[in-house]
Amino acid sequence: MKRKLIYGFAAFILMALIPLISVGSIERDTQAVSLSSSDENTVSGSGGSSESIAEDESSTAASDNKATTEESAPEKDDKEQGFRILDTSTGKVITVEEKEFCCGALGYEMAPLYEIEALKAQCVACYTHFCRLRDMQRSSPDPELKGADFSADLSNNQFWLSDDAMRKKWGDLYERSRKRIDLAVNGCFGEVLCDDKGELIDAAYFALSSGNTENAKDIFGADSPYLRAVASPFDLKAPDQISEKIVSTDELRSALKGLNSKAELYDKKGNRIAEPERTASGSVLKIQIGNCEFSGGQIREALGLRSANFDIEDKGDSFLFTVRGYGHGVGMSQYGANALAQQGASYKEILSHYYGNAQLRSITAK
Repeated sequence: MKRKLIYGFAAFILMALIPLISVGSIERDTQAVSLSSSDENTVSGSGGSSESIAEDESSTAASDNKATTEESAPEKDDKEQGFRILDTSTGKVITVEEKEFCCGALGYEMAPLYEIEALKAQCVACYTHFCRLRDMQRSSPDPELKGADFSADLSNNQFWLSDDAMRKKWGDLYERSRKRIDLAVNGCFGEVLCDDKGELIDAAYFALSSGNTENAKDIFGADSPYLRAVASPFDLKAPDQISEKIVSTDELRSALKGLNSKAELYDKKGNRIAEPERTASGSVLKIQIGNCEFSGGQIREALGLRSANFDIEDKGDSFLFTVRGYGHGVGMSQYGANALAQQGASYKEILSHYYGNAQLRSITAK
């Protein structure tokens, strides 16, 4: 029987009693998963190896790296060819088999120490996102991609990790880490999220919310019935929930000039920053700084903030930015997904919570 995920006061009490895994090595948002093509361009994701990974009861042998380099692209509609990636570091197109791509994408996006059901949910979101990119590209190719489905700097392990990259990243923890990745992928391989017409949704995801996710329309400017704000209260207990950044007056003035050449930041402390307009979930939509108005996303990107949910304190010769969460905030919170899995939620329940009534369908034989 499908478990109902009930949030409220009781959930907060429960959170206080149950320690959650630290966001720890979350270093970036997913750079490929916004409703538009970018949110910096993000999602985010957690990277970095875990310091301690529990043994799993069931095991799956790590598969070999299946990437091959192509001089010419294969037939466009043959999905058995896997995913074609233009490596921007070499200018060459490589092809990665479906399952190996899912393993590498999952290894890039989420730390293997996360719960298996959370890893499965992330795998489905990744696979949905990149299948959608592939379908869009093969129906309307961009000549600059040279027949690839998308581009990535593979020299910096962007979006996908080869098996060799996983070995280097995880070191002595490779065997156990790879086993967890394979276990998760094998448990949901080929499953994607679709709308009521059977079309792939844009399954956005990010690292950590500020207690609620965001509406796609507020952040990306385009509405989606599957990317609506939902409660994610476990995120409030994340050790990395709050971050701070001090920016000097000169640094802020320079950043604002970069956004608008007419921007002026007055010298006198007092009314240099107006009260911002926010989304219902807390992210800054618009804010007046000096003589110009900026979006929260612009300020976040210009100053390298972890999210657009921030407060600013004018200290005279500097400004203190207090930031909540990590990422664009739309879709699935990776930290929240892991917390729900710790409470016993299945990957299907996690996906249902964050993506509403999106339908889970299988498009690839296991």
